[in-house]
This record gives sequence, C-alpha cells and structure tokens, in this order.
Amino acid sequence: MLKPCSDDRGALDDVIGKLFDRVRVNRLNQLYRQELEEANRDLRDGIAELRADQRAGRKVQLRMLPDREQVLSGFSVNHLIKPSLFLSGDFLDYFRITEDKVLVYIADVSGHGASSAFVTVLLKNLTNRLQRNLRRGSSDDILFPDRFLERINSELLDTGLGKHVTVFVGIISTSDRSLRYSVGAHFPMPILSLEGGRTEFLEGSGLPVGLFETPEWEVYEVPLDKPFHLILFSDGILEVIKPKAWMKRKRHYLNSSREVVTLLLPWATL
Repeated sequence: MLKPCSDDRGALDDVIGKLFDRVRVNRLNQLYRQELEEANRDLRDGIAELRADQRAGRKVQLRMLPDREQVLSGFSVNHLIKPSLFLSGDFLDYFRITEDKVLVYIADVSGHGASSAFVTVLLKNLTNRLQRNLRRGSSDDILFPDRFLERINSELLDTGLGKHVTVFVGIISTSDRSLRYSVGAHFPMPILSLEGGRTEFLEGSGLPVGLFETPEWEVYEVPLDKPFHLILFSDGILEVIKPKAWMKRKRHYLNSSREVVTLLLPWATL
C-alpha cells in the first residue's frame, strides 16, 4: 500500500534537489577530467617538442665545436666537453689564423639552457666573421687577444640579451715561440707546463665580457721556448673533481714529452 507524501513535499524536493546536484557534480567532474586529459596531452606533446628542439640544438652545438685531436702549426690539440644539460653555455674553439699563429679560447656564458646556448652560436659566428675579415684584409682584430674580447663585448651588448661571458683567449706564435693572451674574468686560470721547468697557473685578470660599454683588457705574454702543455678548463671542474683526483689528472696530462695544447672541459658549469 502506497503512502501519500503530500504532507512531506518539502523533504521530497530536497531529495530531488540533491539528486540534481549530484548529477551536475558528476557532469562537472567529467568535464574537468576531459580538460585535464587534454591538458596532459598538450603538455606531453609540448615536452616532446621541447626535447626534440633541444636535441636538434645540441647537434648544432656539437657541429660548431672543432674536430678533436688536431695538429695545428705543429701543435697537437684536443678537447673534452660534457654538458650538464642538452644545451650548454660552455664553449671552446681553436684554429690557425696565420701560418705561424694558432688561436685558442674557452668561454662560459652566464646562465643555463637555451638562452646561454644561443650566445655560443654568436661566438662561433663572430670568430668565423673575424677570420674572413683577416683573409680579405678588412680587419686584423683576431690577431690581438684584447681586440678579440672587445669585439665579443660589443656584439653581446648589441644583442640586448643581458648575457655576459667569461673568456680566456690565447694566441700561440711559432715564430716568436710565445703565448699572448687576455683574460675576461675566466676562472680557474689555465695551467702551463714547460718541459724541464715549472708547472703553474697562468697569471692575469680582467673584466667579464658583455657587461661594460668601454672596458679594457690587458695583454699578457709568456715565452714558449720549450715543449709545453697548456690546459684550459671551465669552473665546472671544481665541482666534479675532488682535490686529490684533480692533482692526479693534472699529472696525467702533464707527464708527456710531446708539444701539445689541450683544451679540457671535464664538465659544463652546473
């Protein structure tokens, strides 16, 4: 027997209202779930695209690096670079600029990731341009370490990226048997070892590149009248190699009688 509910119509309205509320909540939950799934798909696609871009950028950076184990004007040159990310702000290059002169430099761009990696492209483009200028006789800036840093400085300021670079640049002359170099706040300083002589850090200091409008850099010179090793490295070496291990590795690179210039980057700046 059915009991009339006319006396409790308010309670019935409450029950029906709660049912409708539950239906609305379920529909909202379904919509939110769909939106979340779409957002996750977009995020996954974006991450995959970013990784693909970073891999492509990494390939470009690797192609900009010089070939390993080269012989330039009688000097054996080698390097090692291991970035902490896909893209690195650490960069190096070495090449012959005249029959008797070889230029080597190592640079560390401030910051991390893609924006710092873009500056390494600028450095490579600039060095290529300066070499072309020398060949056609329009500029000999690349023959002078301080003027080389001045050109990098002006290029960085013109970009407006807010990036600066620490740089060590050296020019080795076979005719003068000397190394002339300038320092743009690079640290640690390179190690020079002369056969039968002392092994020591090079001296020198200077402002970072890309911060000041009219900076000046000093040019230092050391004689290379004996077979030598020259080792350059980024400051990442201080974070990944313990002091005892570093001394052991240093001896490994210096206990050779060959005349060699070694650019060594054990790790990119973290």
